[in-house]
Amino acid sequence: MSNRIDIRGMTASQSLPLVLKNITETEFHPVTTVTDSLEQAQQIQEMARQRGIDAFLEETDGEYLIHLNQTALQERDKPAAPQVCVVVITGCTLGRGEQALGKTLMKSYFYHLKQCKPCPRTVIFVNGGVALTVEGSELLADLRFLAEKGVEILTSETCLEFYGLKDSLVVGRTAGMKEIVEKMHKGENTLIL
Repeated sequence: MSNRIDIRGMTASQSLPLVLKNITETEFHPVTTVTDSLEQAQQIQEMARQRGIDAFLEETDGEYLIHLNQTALQERDKPAAPQVCVVVITGCTLGRGEQALGKTLMKSYFYHLKQCKPCPRTVIFVNGGVALTVEGSELLADLRFLAEKGVEILTSETCLEFYGLKDSLVVGRTAGMKEIVEKMHKGENTLIL
């Protein structure tokens, strides 16, 4: 049995309670939610993951399908593997040394990060790393791909302002230091690059 919830055209305040009610009443059957908003799809995916429900985001013809599988709830008593990985990017290069090599390594890192399962929950960009989320960055396609898969992309608002890039942000959203600290501390694995 599969359940389908169509929330196209609904606001988040209308759709989130409906989805939550539906997934709690389906007794471990898969649920697919359909929306026309990527932001709303990502909110539902995050809500599901916070409740221990596997959530996979798929885009088809301008619509977003969020496939929710509650089998994870059946395994509550088993020790859980770390599920919340947070990656913090502090510069445009990976590692110290030759800058050209560091840029190549950063591109390669994000290329391979797209293929990791599970993907990190959040990727945070601070200091010089904010240049990777703005106009002209060579990583925009990879970051968009990650965002479409439900990875939260956060860029430090303070750093964007410092570098004069606040109006150039292309992917993800800005975050203040308080939120960045909270995200880092909620991560079961936090990688700082």
